[in-house]
Amino acid sequence: MTALRLGLGADGMAASGVNLDALIPREDLAVGDGVVAGEQGASQLTYTHFMENDFFVKFLRKPEFQRETVHWSPNKILELVSAFLDRRLIPAVILWRAGQYNFVVDGAHRISALMAWMYDDYGDGDRSKSLFGPILAPEQESLARKTRALIDGNIGKFSLYKAGLTHPSVVTDAQKRRMSNLTVSFFVAQWVPATSASAAEESFFTINDAATPLDKTEKRIIRSRGSAAAIASRAIAHAGKGYPYWSAFPESVQKTITETAERIYNWLYRPPMQEGAVDTLDVPVAGRGYSVLPFVFDLINQVNVTKIAGSTDAKAVDWVADDEGGTVTSEYLRRVSRSVSRIAGKEPTSLGLHPAVFFYTRGGVFSPWSFLAWSRIVDRMFAENTVNTFCDVRRDLEHFLIEHKWAMTEIIHKNGSGDRSVPWLERYWSAVMTALSEGKSYEDVCSLLDEHQEFGVLRFKNPLIRMQAASKKPGAGQIARSTKTAALWDASLPGAPRCPHCGGILHRNSFHGDHVVPKREGGTSTHENTAIVHPYCDASYKDFAARRHLKSGRRGVSAE
Repeated sequence: MTALRLGLGADGMAASGVNLDALIPREDLAVGDGVVAGEQGASQLTYTHFMENDFFVKFLRKPEFQRETVHWSPNKILELVSAFLDRRLIPAVILWRAGQYNFVVDGAHRISALMAWMYDDYGDGDRSKSLFGPILAPEQESLARKTRALIDGNIGKFSLYKAGLTHPSVVTDAQKRRMSNLTVSFFVAQWVPATSASAAEESFFTINDAATPLDKTEKRIIRSRGSAAAIASRAIAHAGKGYPYWSAFPESVQKTITETAERIYNWLYRPPMQEGAVDTLDVPVAGRGYSVLPFVFDLINQVNVTKIAGSTDAKAVDWVADDEGGTVTSEYLRRVSRSVSRIAGKEPTSLGLHPAVFFYTRGGVFSPWSFLAWSRIVDRMFAENTVNTFCDVRRDLEHFLIEHKWAMTEIIHKNGSGDRSVPWLERYWSAVMTALSEGKSYEDVCSLLDEHQEFGVLRFKNPLIRMQAASKKPGAGQIARSTKTAALWDASLPGAPRCPHCGGILHRNSFHGDHVVPKREGGTSTHENTAIVHPYCDASYKDFAARRHLKSGRRGVSAE
């Protein structure tokens, strides 16, 4: 079996694979400095090396900075375990010995897949719960169940093979053959001769870039792993759980980091996304809360204006510098918390932007670039004190966004992902809001955009172009998941609950209860006198609107 068949090439990297990250503990490579390093260990690693009480596995580690072991699908794990039991070719694993530790430089997925079978832990076992906590991400649990069912059905549990050594009658003939192979199968181990942590680290980059190239964001996080941006990203990505990259900080700082990271994660990823087609409007603000590190890293850097020191930007900071005491990490997280709380959650500043309207494609796919663009827009509105102007036009704006989701997709397709699309989306939506706030009608906005030097190519008033951009070429057979979601949202969004103050659609994560008749005027707290409103509308906009309309005698839901 070649390395590619095992998933070691580009096709084997799933963005949200089975979480095997807890099988091999992490350790800082620097613990090896000052001790004998670069010695050669065993050249053949049998399954006994990974048994619970074996000395080798007790001191097996992967570098603290190494990418998370979450890139293999259930089928890739099945292929690895099958290859090991069938004595097929498996690429060598590369290790580095420093003191008592054996560091995995290359091959963490291969070793972890075998250990997952041996420990019956595919991201939901004792080791995983010890690292991530008893409450796991639904996607992580789901993939673990799929993997276990696949391997149990095709190979059988490791405990069954162990039992078969003394009670052969409990295993099938095919399992007996594999059981015999198990006793003589092994990983070939190659040992890096580096005598320092820095040399071993360079070996890691050289080897991993030659086999499966590291993602650009992975490299940035690894290279700046001691920085506030990298530590804050990892904290949010796992809701303050998982390996504590912030463990060297004072306890009070650690507490702030874990609590703030968990709060941000919950705003972004609760309720969790369910499997299959998106069949509800109650989607999480930022998509699936699994393998989210690249998006979170971009969000942190955007909110904190993290540019290399020496930039002409006066607000720029050096995002690659190590955060020695954790105060910068805490500040980064505080700023992100403030920014995200303006979009989601129930804080008084929350606009409660409905993700299906603002951040998802028509087919139900979360767009991180759309979220980043709206994050910029919202933070700018608060800085410029124009949030009430947004609320004034929110109903019409949301109608425009729903009807023209195709334009968001086209802009991203034309300009590419990442920083290339975010400024375009920001300018596009800002232009729409400006036009609406100037009293332009829906048709006028379309006409203005058609004449716009940047967006005119999208042809907002041409129904044929709009239809072609919104729909893929129809095919025969089963209706696609995205098509089902689009049909459901087209039917559901027009009738979704709306805030009586701004007319915007309400999301389950972001609402307050408000008195229709104020308590000071004798209003009761019964459900007949309760309206569901956006947090910001409850805290600020309703009073602004009431003062503005006081002379006209108009009154909707009033202040308490």
